[in-house]
This record gives sequence, structure tokens and C-alpha cells, in this order.
Amino acid sequence: VARFEAERQALAMMDHNNIAKVFEAGTTEAGRPYFVMELVHGVPITEYCDANQLTAEQRLQLFVAVCQAIHHAHQKGIIHRDIKPSNVLVTMYDDKPMPKIIDFGVAKAVQQKLTERTLFTEYGALMGTFEYMSPEQAEMNAFGVDTRSDVYSLGVLLYELLTGETPFDRKRLRSAALDEMLRIIRDEEPSRPSIKLSTSESLPAIAANRRIEPRRLSKLVRGELDWIVMKALEKDRSRRYDTANAFASDIGHYLNDEAVQACP
Repeated sequence: VARFEAERQALAMMDHNNIAKVFEAGTTEAGRPYFVMELVHGVPITEYCDANQLTAEQRLQLFVAVCQAIHHAHQKGIIHRDIKPSNVLVTMYDDKPMPKIIDFGVAKAVQQKLTERTLFTEYGALMGTFEYMSPEQAEMNAFGVDTRSDVYSLGVLLYELLTGETPFDRKRLRSAALDEMLRIIRDEEPSRPSIKLSTSESLPAIAANRRIEPRRLSKLVRGELDWIVMKALEKDRSRRYDTANAFASDIGHYLNDEAVQACP
């Protein structure tokens, strides 16, 4: 009930076209809490991009809107903590794709208590999804998570939009014991997106989904896009983009053929 109340209040604080809206909330006569939320007829962002064979540039433009919505949440003092494709749905609005961020259920208020029922994230409780989890989330220290954890998860999402795969192999992560899985997230450096692409057996299919020749896709990602993604995925969060907006701005620099902030 406390998590439910926290999500309701978190969503009520935010007003952004790319964040699903809450219209009403209350309690039934039987005492069961409910909220009425905008119905999002959408599919996960990665599925949408592949099904419609969006180019790398089109994917980047869609991703910028996601970053700006997360930045809005951060300005309201809300960290999402579970950014992944199934929580970023793409729906059509006036024949244009519009990403909608859902599920702030594990969101953490950074400035104020969201609910009268004090909700402590217990020490040792893991919040989030392993493939998209920041190194500090894997430390299992609730006090170590801030808005830059979402920047990391956004970096994982962009990595997947560009390469079709997450930085750490899903099968390897999921088959490892918990301690080993957390060690991988905390300590191992993922390969750059261009290297991931050039060594992937699925490169022809991944490139086809982006309407580009396999060799040209690796070449396109090599350099500035590599740098941008890897800056967001820095283990040391002080080396990441300070804000989701700064992340979006750097992608804007890339799209406009301007110098990017990220560098080797």
C-alpha cells in the first residue's frame, strides 16, 4: 500500500507529455486503494523501433524525448530507478511516435516523503532490473542512489537501441549466482557499442532493423556515439552526464553535427 501511495503521489507531481498521467486516486468502500491512470496503447520502445525499422537517427530522436521526460521527473525530485524498454512504451499520437514512461512504482523521492507511511528501502534490498541496473544500485546501498543512476539506465537503453543487445549478456547475467551478477554490474567494463556490433553473430539482422548495411552500422556507431553511450555507462557516476538533460543535449550535438561533450 505504501508503494502504491508513493507511485500515485509521484505521478501526480509530474506533468509531462512523455509521462503517463494519473487522473484520480482514492479508496474503495472495502478499503482497497486504486488509481485511474492514462491508458497507454503502446509497445516497448525497442520493439517499436525494430518493428518499424527506425534508423539510428530516428531512434536517437525518440530517445531524446525519453531523456527530457526523465529530467522532468528529476526536477520534481523523483528518481525512476527501473528504466527499461517495458517501462518506456511508444504510442502513436497524430501519426507521430510518442514515448510514454510508466511504472514509477519503485521510484524514490529525493526531496520529500511521498507518503505518510514511511517507506524505507531496507538495506540489502535490490531495486530495479539487473540488465539496466547501475553499479551503485548493485551495491545494495539505498543511500547511494541518485539521479545519475537513471542516467546510467538510460545509457543501457540507448546501447540496446543502437546494438540490439544490452551491455552485459542477458543469458550470462541471469545464469550467474546473485553475488557474481552484482560483481559483473559493479566491476566489469562493457564493450563499446561498435565492438559489440562488429562481434555480434546477429549483425545482419540488427543492421536490417536499422535500414543500413552491417559494415556501415558499426562504422556509424564508432566514435562519437560510442563516446556518448560509454560516458553514460561510467562506473564512477561523477564521470557520467550530470543530468538526463545533458545526456539529451549531447545527442542533439551529435545529430546537428556539432562537437559532443563526451570524449575518449
